[in-house]
Amino acid sequence: MWKSLRQQELQQHELIHISSKEKMILILKSTGVVLLINYCFYRMFLTLLFLLPVGYFYFQIEKKELFCRKQEEVRQQFKELLLLTTAGQKAGYSVENAFLNSYGDMKMLYGEDSCICKMLKRFQTGIDNHVPVADLWRNMGELCGIEEIKEFSQVFAIAKKSGGNMTVIMERTAQTIESKAETQKEIELILSAKKLEQKIMSSMPFLLMIYMNLTSPGYFSGLYHSLGGMVIMTVCFIIYLGAYLLSLKLLERCCL
Repeated sequence: MWKSLRQQELQQHELIHISSKEKMILILKSTGVVLLINYCFYRMFLTLLFLLPVGYFYFQIEKKELFCRKQEEVRQQFKELLLLTTAGQKAGYSVENAFLNSYGDMKMLYGEDSCICKMLKRFQTGIDNHVPVADLWRNMGELCGIEEIKEFSQVFAIAKKSGGNMTVIMERTAQTIESKAETQKEIELILSAKKLEQKIMSSMPFLLMIYMNLTSPGYFSGLYHSLGGMVIMTVCFIIYLGAYLLSLKLLERCCL
């Protein structure tokens, strides 16, 4: 079971890929967060080891946000693919050939290494092995974690059996994806002020502590060089961490 889950994760990363450069940026940001926390709360080399899980946790949060942004890009790419495929069908191509003939346009729009081009390469391999179109898109939707692609595969399978109009189905699917994207943009616009406020409030304790250290050197010295001071700073850090996690949770519920 673990092996199959691991294989699925690797396949997913082949489709929606986070580059080495992007990972390095996330690692540098996480390292900076750990160093900042250590400077403000402890100023001890040994505590860096205990703060590594915090850096890893921050890395995972940022990685998840980046992955979600890439998923949104794939939704838009898939919408464009459906529109191009619909145009191909109107020109007389079969559904399978209309999808495959869209590869050149998608390559020009998004590049050969884009997720949608990787999907079309898998699609070509599946068609060569006589795998049903609906099964191919359902599998790729599951690998990418994109509901719209999975829903399209289900509707496509039903329409294929009942002899439905594929052109109309793909046009409506593209319209649905576009409508969801517009709704998401409106939600993001409404929440942008809250997100900015959350970022400012999250950075405020560090800015205040840095300001105090610069304007009044030694003001916190008693807290950095005694057992009692370390306990107090640890309690303060735990309270801050709890507040930060709560703010993320509240924003996540607002998005839902």
